[in-house]
Amino acid sequence: MLPPKLPSDVSQKRILKVLKKVGFSIHKQGGRGSHIKVIDPKTGKFITIQYHLKKGELKEILKSAEALGYDATEIMNNY
Repeated sequence: MLPPKLPSDVSQKRILKVLKKVGFSIHKQGGRGSHIKVIDPKTGKFITIQYHLKKGELKEILKSAEALGYDATEIMNNY
């Protein structure tokens, strides 16, 4: 379940750090331009993280992480 309040100022660097902390692997060569892929080592599936993130993109990243079995609240607690 998504946390009720999400920050509006999200940096790519910070969200990458948090996703790495909860278990994702960062694969910088996979993205286009300033996009970076984070890979779930258990399934091999990835999420693309944009450089300029808005609240809506953060919500989509968290939904994608939840679909892979991660807890969005835990991710945001590490943020």
